[in-house]
Amino acid sequence: MDKALTWFIRLWLGLALLVNLAAVAGLMLTAPGFWAGLGRVAEIYSPFNVINYLAELALLSPALGAYLWREKRRARVAG
Repeated sequence: MDKALTWFIRLWLGLALLVNLAAVAGLMLTAPGFWAGLGRVAEIYSPFNVINYLAELALLSPALGAYLWREKRRARVAG
């Protein structure tokens, strides 16, 4: 079960990375110019954009849940 959880975590994180890369590419490609696209990307991925943090947390929550479950299983076996 640990191997399945590990693969799920890796797969989910990889898909989350691909979604973010696709979002950046989409923002850059649909902008009227390079600097406008860069401004849109900077606006969305700004450290002050709390909504983006919440969206990323929602996106990564299945991987986080699987990680916590895996660690709980490992602690139960070791202890």
